[in-house]
Amino acid sequence: MEIVPIISKGYDSNVYVIKDEKVAVIDTGLSESWLERKLSEVVAPERVDYVINTHAHVDHCGGNALFKNAKTLIHELDAQALSDGRFYGTASLFAQGKSLRYDRVLREGDVIDLGEAKLEVLHTPGHTPGSACFYISSIKALFSGDTLFAGGSFGRVDLGGNMEQLKASLRRLAKLDIDVLYPGHMEVVEGEEARESARLAWEIAEEYY
Repeated sequence: MEIVPIISKGYDSNVYVIKDEKVAVIDTGLSESWLERKLSEVVAPERVDYVINTHAHVDHCGGNALFKNAKTLIHELDAQALSDGRFYGTASLFAQGKSLRYDRVLREGDVIDLGEAKLEVLHTPGHTPGSACFYISSIKALFSGDTLFAGGSFGRVDLGGNMEQLKASLRRLAKLDIDVLYPGHMEVVEGEEARESARLAWEIAEEYY
């Protein structure tokens, strides 16, 4: 198993390539052109088996169509927002609006088996109704989308979200054993910084929201 982070410096989400018996890409940024350039030294798009979206905001799924041979996976509560082309209103923010297909809906407790890497689906609503995190228990790695960022920050709730749901999701993540945090934006963090990010986010959300 090899995890290759592609860290965005702009509005695009971070993209994570997991190379195993199967190859998966978690989130795809705003556009196919941006992602194709970034992927050129990592993996050929036609070798990707799964595209896994943490949620249906266009900055996380705008490059999905680059992967024509891959199956697209998203939580069942965000599937409609992916296919309607509005992405909870984020399409208009970035002057984009195209329907995207999905091949399989995900639910709490599902496992995406890539080989050595087995991604457990954690339904973590709040940023959107179908926001999901993906946890690899063998290495205590969490792909958190926009539910949780490094340093204790978290995603907005005014584009399809709900603050009370987000608080509950952050409470759940604060209790999770995390050695590596792969967030939807910002840098990857490890060890105590990863665990502290989850605890701090929960505390801030509870105190100020």
